[in-house]
Amino acid sequence: MTAGLDDLLAGTPLLPLLMRMGIVAMLVVTIALVAERLGPFLGAMVASLPLNTGPIYVLLALEHDAAYFARMTVPSAAICGAIPVFVLVYAMLAPTQSALVSVLGAMIAWSALAAAVQARDWSLPEALLFVAPIYAVAMPLAQGFTRGVAIRTARRRTGDLFVRATLAAAFAGFVIVASKHVPPDVTGVLAVMPILMASLALVMHARVGGPATAALLANTLIGMVGMVLAFALIHLTIESIGIWAALALGLATTILWNLMLIAARRAWRARTS
Repeated sequence: MTAGLDDLLAGTPLLPLLMRMGIVAMLVVTIALVAERLGPFLGAMVASLPLNTGPIYVLLALEHDAAYFARMTVPSAAICGAIPVFVLVYAMLAPTQSALVSVLGAMIAWSALAAAVQARDWSLPEALLFVAPIYAVAMPLAQGFTRGVAIRTARRRTGDLFVRATLAAAFAGFVIVASKHVPPDVTGVLAVMPILMASLALVMHARVGGPATAALLANTLIGMVGMVLAFALIHLTIESIGIWAALALGLATTILWNLMLIAARRAWRARTS
């Protein structure tokens, strides 16, 4: 049975890629549907997990060694500094512009900073020093887009799932294929492209409105800090404990960080109510 599957995969080189793209798409879409029902903050805690980056890292781990990942995680950490730019540009455009214009403007801003990040050969301390002040400034600014906003229930459009699945699958496939032809520094940047945020915004903007979608994305920034920490830990440990253990450590870091944020928010609400 195994030999037959291996023969099938060998005879159809696109099939493994399509299977991997399908797995990523199903995971992203499933979690995105859950996020829509949890409200801006809890939804953001789900959306800020490595739901797209994580599967891409796992798929890349099947084809690359620890040294490749040690190089890739540093630009991945640095490019996290472009996520607040994406979020703030979208949040400023969303109240008055269409979903397409808002997301396109945010992606252009992200791409401009991504080009600058990719052009530099970062060390981990440099990447962290670059990211830290961006988040320190962006998180208070983003909170202005979260006040008094709730995600209302909306009728699901037929094309919602198709849009998200297509975006997630196409991007995952692009990164997997590109990783074979570009340096790990470039792959590290591409793996953290905000494809989940962009796909959520394209769908939710039309469903619940720009301000509510902006509130969801704005709340992701504090959760994204956990991803920065995860990349740093993977970089520091991957060559000593191995790829899979380091990736598991990174995933656990993002989950524990977001659980801590949820617990802190509940404790604060209990004290102030």
